[in-house]
Amino acid sequence: MAELQLLVDDVVMKSFPLNQATIMIGRSPENDIVIDEESVSSEHARIDLVPSKLMSGVIDIFIEDLGSTNGTYVNKAPVKRQQLQNFDYIRIAFTDFKLVADKGARLAKTTVILPDG
Repeated sequence: MAELQLLVDDVVMKSFPLNQATIMIGRSPENDIVIDEESVSSEHARIDLVPSKLMSGVIDIFIEDLGSTNGTYVNKAPVKRQQLQNFDYIRIAFTDFKLVADKGARLAKTTVILPDG
């Protein structure tokens, strides 16, 4: 099961399993992942787990910024909505996370297989 790991100085402080179709992130206590920091908006971001359109049995994970004041970042780039990959770093305002979708995976994001000839 995929999880979002809360990082402090690259040390995992807490893990949040991604075990439902939609996970809300923000400062408000009604969120699934609550970040008690003034820089985090009440409803800051949403993570969606959706069945892949390309591969049966595979779940695609997306993050979407919900109009937050201090932004949502994936691998240091600001995003509005983006598909996440295994080991992506996510920043919600000034709070850091890492997505671990498959703990055993260490492959490149894309492998290209060229035909002989």
